[in-house]
Amino acid sequence: MQENHYGTCPLCESECGIEITVENNEIVSIKGDKSNPFSKGNICPKAVSLIDLYNDPDRLRYPVRRTERGWERIDWKDAFDEIGEKINDIRRCYGKDAVALFLGNPNVHYHGNLLYLGFLLRALNTKNRYSSSSLDQLPLMMTCHMMFGHQILFPVPDIDRTDYFIIIGGNPAISGGSIMTTGGAIQRIKNIRQRNGTVVVIDPVFTKTASLANRHYFIRPGTDAFLVAAMVNTVFEEDLCKLGRLNTFLDGAETVREAVQPFTAETVSKITGISANDIRTITREFCAAQKAVCYGRIGTCVQEHGTVTTWLIIVLNTLTGNMDRSGGSMFTTPALDLVGFTALAGEKGWFGRHRTRVSGLPDFSGDFPVVALPEEILTPGEGKIRALISIAGNPVISAPNGRLMDEALGQLDYMVAIDWYINETSRHAHIILPPTTILEHHNFTMMTNLAGVRNFAAYSKPILAKQPGTLDNWEIILELTARFLANPLLRFAVRFLKPEFILNFLLRFGPHGSGLKIWRSGLTLAKVAEAEHGIDLGPLVPRLPERLFTKNKRISLAPEMLVKALNELKTVIEENAPKRPDGLNLLLISRRNLLSNNSWFHNFRRMHTPANRCTLMVHPSDAKAKQIKSGNMVRVVSGTGNITLEAEVTDSIMPGVVCMPHGWGHNLPGVKLSVALENPGVNINDIIDNHRFDFSGTAVFSGVPVRIEKITLNVEHRT
Repeated sequence: MQENHYGTCPLCESECGIEITVENNEIVSIKGDKSNPFSKGNICPKAVSLIDLYNDPDRLRYPVRRTERGWERIDWKDAFDEIGEKINDIRRCYGKDAVALFLGNPNVHYHGNLLYLGFLLRALNTKNRYSSSSLDQLPLMMTCHMMFGHQILFPVPDIDRTDYFIIIGGNPAISGGSIMTTGGAIQRIKNIRQRNGTVVVIDPVFTKTASLANRHYFIRPGTDAFLVAAMVNTVFEEDLCKLGRLNTFLDGAETVREAVQPFTAETVSKITGISANDIRTITREFCAAQKAVCYGRIGTCVQEHGTVTTWLIIVLNTLTGNMDRSGGSMFTTPALDLVGFTALAGEKGWFGRHRTRVSGLPDFSGDFPVVALPEEILTPGEGKIRALISIAGNPVISAPNGRLMDEALGQLDYMVAIDWYINETSRHAHIILPPTTILEHHNFTMMTNLAGVRNFAAYSKPILAKQPGTLDNWEIILELTARFLANPLLRFAVRFLKPEFILNFLLRFGPHGSGLKIWRSGLTLAKVAEAEHGIDLGPLVPRLPERLFTKNKRISLAPEMLVKALNELKTVIEENAPKRPDGLNLLLISRRNLLSNNSWFHNFRRMHTPANRCTLMVHPSDAKAKQIKSGNMVRVVSGTGNITLEAEVTDSIMPGVVCMPHGWGHNLPGVKLSVALENPGVNINDIIDNHRFDFSGTAVFSGVPVRIEKITLNVEHRT
């Protein structure tokens, strides 16, 4: 007998509702849940591949230990005992900071991870913590901390009500919306145009999102800060500023006016590749629209001036009166208020409280930049990292200079990975602890609470029964935590913490809960669980100034550090980019693909296509100069190394720029991904310099100087 179950796909930030048909504990089909009020039946191919994840023979179900004979299954208790003994020995011999943590971005998609990682961090008490934040959205977190007083108080485009939507360096039609959780992004973008609104995309590539827009402008990679500074300058020059009610709780507008004066549309047009007339036209249209919002994402973050760019985008939205209002840039009223609860715990963010041992790089809220991890392992001396616990991460593929990261992990005294697979990173682990799959455990929507374009809550129940002897993420994390606690009473107590209790508490005392007023109807976990399609908690509403966490409850429009960084950009404004003596005159950027999910989605056969997806996009003019045609093999050379892949000649990319996808490169020794190994691709990050980073510590992945060379294959003819 077939049964229909409803849940949420947590594979990406879209968090689309899914309908899963099950028969005899086997999945028959997965499709979009049309009754889900958030995603309304929209899903992407990744959701369907949840079947492949569950059935994948390469996926680990039980702990394995690396031995001279290869990987061998180990009992859970023996695994935890060994990990506790080895890690605690290293802590006793070399100090607590000899142990490091790396946290990948899937951790924010599962409530079990988010709710319990804090316990593990406190138990280990190491300052050596690294995460994917400095490979992704750290500039936004840093900017929100400086401007609004809290690192995860994210402004979100009110895409459903805007009239004018500017997208810089983002591709929500493929990503589903990054820090803009929006199930059904394609339809929502189409809706803007259907109601006579305007969508403008600014990107070095003509992306899927660009194909949905009214207009697309090519921009030279890494110059977004100059563009947005010129737009802000135009707002002041042409007296288009309209702060409205924001003026009563905002400081620094005049400081911004002075700082952007050198960045006129005419001054930056050559460096950006966008004409002064177009810059002014976009700005005027934006200011004239009744409701407008500018959104920048991964492309604006992972570049040399990522934090300045992110800040200026928020400044533009604020100066034009589009901050904290309908159709503009708004803040959620979440069911589970991670912002409010972390603020109560004093975790609003900080910068530079600690420094890395080798290069002295500053931390942000306890996270060191990932670019520093290899040298902290490889450099001898007191404080050297000797052990690593990696949770849902693959830094060998996702971090810059992947070859150096690979070398460093191979030098560790001991490593533990919480992962489903023996992949490029976990193959260095001594023990791998695999959690249950998404279909086997409860899950609460997390990203809609932080960055949803509507306020929404959903709680997915297990679709399939857990296999005997398997553990969920939170159970693994709690057991590890217990092994690192010195107090026996705490070790005993921590094992009794249940996620449902914590979730219910947070919901009851959140913005939609009843708190201590038990007679008042409010949101509880039981109510969310009962609503199998999720609960729509309404559109975004104005939240400021009450939601601000700055000391004076005012927006800091001109943080000193960001103004200083902008002032330093005055010296690099130039009409023409000089020719480099090393010949690295092309700029390399990366791209997303709908059938990929960072580095771990290439082991599912239905996610592969007959065409090679790991290609280098080259503009026809650049290809002609090197006599390159589509299908030719080319070598891409940077100051860090070189890789070889197939060329794809296309005018979808601007001249002077080349582009390839990230997340590939599965052919390293010891990787156990049978399907991925059939078409392993190459790792773009093998040629990304780990010494280039934004002042926030974020790695520079976009705008990397390279050159390309056609490879002529020598074929031996035999008679």
